[in-house]
Amino acid sequence: MNSGTAEGSPGYTFTEASLARVVFTADDVARTRFSPDPAPLIETTMALAELRRTATSRAPGRVIPWLREAHLAFPASARPLLDLIGPRGPWLFFANSVTPDIDEALETLRAMPAELLRMELDAVWEYRSARPPAWVRQLADGDREARDVFVRALSDLHAAVVAPRWDSVLSVFHASAPSRMSVLAAGGHERLFAALDPGLRWRDDGLDCTGVDYEWEWEMKLDGSGLLIQPLACWAGPPVFSCGDGPARTAPVLLYGCARSGQPGPPDTMLGGTAPADPPVSDALAALLGPTRAAVLRALRKPRGTAELAQEVRISPASASEHAKVLRDAYLIETSRAGRSVRHSLTMLGAAMLGQLPA
Repeated sequence: MNSGTAEGSPGYTFTEASLARVVFTADDVARTRFSPDPAPLIETTMALAELRRTATSRAPGRVIPWLREAHLAFPASARPLLDLIGPRGPWLFFANSVTPDIDEALETLRAMPAELLRMELDAVWEYRSARPPAWVRQLADGDREARDVFVRALSDLHAAVVAPRWDSVLSVFHASAPSRMSVLAAGGHERLFAALDPGLRWRDDGLDCTGVDYEWEWEMKLDGSGLLIQPLACWAGPPVFSCGDGPARTAPVLLYGCARSGQPGPPDTMLGGTAPADPPVSDALAALLGPTRAAVLRALRKPRGTAELAQEVRISPASASEHAKVLRDAYLIETSRAGRSVRHSLTMLGAAMLGQLPA
C-alpha cells in the first residue's frame, strides 16, 4: 500500500511519514465519508504492521497480551509477509481493499494485473537497501506459484490472528464511527480530524499532518474524489493516507486506529488485554445498565461459563444466561461454545464501558 501521490513526485512511492498536507476542494469536503464496514484485508495487513511496529517500540520486558497471543497464533505459512510488511510504510496498496468480504478481497488480489503488482513491489523496495528475496522477485515477475504463496499467506494470517477476534473488531468499529460523525456534525472537519488523531489539523481548506518527523514535504490533492475514512481496530500507530496510483488507481483512504482517540486503548488493552480495577464511575454504569447487569459485565473481566458467572454474581444460572444475552446483543460481550459448554467474555466495547480504556 502506498500512501498517495505527491505533487511533483515521480509517482506513487512515498510513505505516510512523508505526507505533509492533503488539499481539499469543496467537492472533496462534501464527499468525505466514513466507511460503513470494517475491511478484513486492511485489518489483517495492518495487524501485522502493528505487531512489527510495537515489537520495535515497546519497553523491554513488557508483556502485551495481544502481541503474545498473535505471535503464538502466527502461522508459518504467513512468514513470507514479513518480507513485505514492515513496521512502517510504504506498504502495498492492496491494503486499500475496503470490501467487507475477505474472500472477495483475496480473489481481487489474486487477479491483480502483474504490471500493477510489480509497480507496487518496486515502490516498497525503493526504500530498502537489501535486494528482494527470490520469491518476491518471482512475484514481481508474475510467477503464479509466488502469487499463490502471497495470497495464501494473507488468508492464513487472517484466519489465525484476525478472524478469531472479528466480533471485537466489529464492536470497536461500530462504536467508533457514530461518535466521530457526531463530532463532525457539531464541529465540522476541524474538530473531526483533531478527534481522529492529535497529529491531524484542519487549516485553510486542507489537512496538515503534524507531529511526525518528515523527511520530505509533500502535498496530495484529492481532486474531487473526497476522502474515505476507515477506522482500524488492529492498528494503533499514526494515521496512514493510502492512495493507489497507476493503472488501477484507487480512491484516497485515511486509515486511523480507533484506539487512538476515544475508543480502545493501546494494544495491551485491545483484543483480550488484562483488566485493571474498577473506575470510580461504576455507579454510573449501574445506573445505565441496572445493578445486576452491571455486576454481570464487571464479572466478565475474567471469561466465565454461565454457571460460574451465576455463582460470582449470586444469581440463578437462568438469570445469568438472560443477562448475558442482553449484553451480547449490545456487543458488550461475546460468547463462544465448545461442545455443550459456553464461555462469555468482554468485547473491546464492553471493556470500554467498564472504563478500563482511556476516554
